[in-house]
Amino acid sequence: MYLCVCRAIREREVDAAVRAGARRPVDIFRACGKSPQCGGCVPELRKRIDKTIACEQAAEPSLLAAD
Repeated sequence: MYLCVCRAIREREVDAAVRAGARRPVDIFRACGKSPQCGGCVPELRKRIDKTIACEQAAEPSLLAAD
């Protein structure tokens, strides 16, 4: 699914960028080699960034649980 229609950025591209270290919408655009246009996608990009980070953190074993 496209999250940014203007620049044709898909969910999977956002997820990959987040796994590579992107934390802000501008980081997503840079990782995709594109620049923002209208900005209408920014709220959805932020939601997807947060969701992807949460999923990545949930998948990692907790270091504190090993104690």
